[in-house]
Amino acid sequence: MAKETEIKLRASPETLAALRSHPLLETRRQSEWKTGTLFNQYYDTAARDLAGARVALRMRRDGEQCIQTLKSRGQSVSGLSERNEWDWYSDKPELDTTLLDDSCWPQALADLDKRLLQPVFTTDFQRCKALLRWERETAGGVETIEVEAALDQGKVVAGDREEAICELELEIRQGPAIAVLELARALADDLALMPCDISKAERGYRLFDPASYD
Repeated sequence: MAKETEIKLRASPETLAALRSHPLLETRRQSEWKTGTLFNQYYDTAARDLAGARVALRMRRDGEQCIQTLKSRGQSVSGLSERNEWDWYSDKPELDTTLLDDSCWPQALADLDKRLLQPVFTTDFQRCKALLRWERETAGGVETIEVEAALDQGKVVAGDREEAICELELEIRQGPAIAVLELARALADDLALMPCDISKAERGYRLFDPASYD
């Protein structure tokens, strides 16, 4: 299990294009921008038991690699979210429910028949990402910060409904959460970026059953 800490910022396609050459990212970028398409199928029961237990289950295809992921909803404030995440790597796109044991599976779903899990929506998008690194001064000295910057553009699809994805994700790899907030604020001073507390999975659920949300 890993803890994911990231901030999500909604943007326009023009803003995403501008971010690739933004001076603040360019001076901190440690790798070339790498672009690929991620195909993500989310699963739940018809009664949305997983959503009720505040977890999301997906199968991602990234090139030849398949990744089954279970995420807790965690907490999200002003776009900054922290949640637990479990990943299992495979060369097959089929969901493996035997991996969903007591080490990760919520107690609230202990009696759920996992054979009821079914595809509910997809979030397919192109991701352009790069690793950022810089030094940050603190009261105790200097600390190294590492952040993965990801520019995501695509769509969420649930049945005949769909919604565009166009956002910047900044995920902490090393250092405190305050560092990614400082970076997000500096970028937002120059470009139109809006913190977003709604994950791609939550957007999928809202499309899947709009009547369940205000």
